[in-house]
Amino acid sequence: MSSSSEKSAKLRGSPLRRIPKRVVIWSLTALFAFDVLFYVFAVLPLESREIAQQAKVVAIEQNIALKQRSSERLEAVVARAEKAGEEGAELIDTFTFERRTTYSNLLTLLGEAAQEAGVEMRETDYDDDPVAGADEYGMISIRANFRGQYESLVKFLNVIDRSERFLIIGSLGATPRESGDLQIVMRIDTFMREI
Repeated sequence: MSSSSEKSAKLRGSPLRRIPKRVVIWSLTALFAFDVLFYVFAVLPLESREIAQQAKVVAIEQNIALKQRSSERLEAVVARAEKAGEEGAELIDTFTFERRTTYSNLLTLLGEAAQEAGVEMRETDYDDDPVAGADEYGMISIRANFRGQYESLVKFLNVIDRSERFLIIGSLGATPRESGDLQIVMRIDTFMREI
């Protein structure tokens, strides 16, 4: 017990005991106010800045994902356009004639169609013209004379219509002859490439 009375006697005489209670309360209040102000002016702005930066990161990530999807769609469109271009070139190659062999191939095609239909192919003449706006393509027009029966003419037109090549019957005239068959005059237009 003597030790506890010694301690209290030392405290009464110590410099800590001499500080008034009011000063301690004001000091603690000031320290608390400083902590609150520090939190409000230093910690909260840092937290809000961090939240804003996280929101920016999320927005950037969403924007990147959106741009990637847009890029993937664009790549798919480009791939489809390239495929369509290739298919279009193949289609043009299928439907058109090559310039160097256009006339002979067209005459062969018409001759085979006439033979299949039972029509006699007679004189032919042709003209070629470039296609406006497409320098690599041209149009060839063949004027041809045929002789045959009406049924043969219908069959001939059907064979030409089913041809792999794109043939346009520009004009058709049929005149009856004394022998009972028809004198047929046709203009057939088609396209050629690489002119």
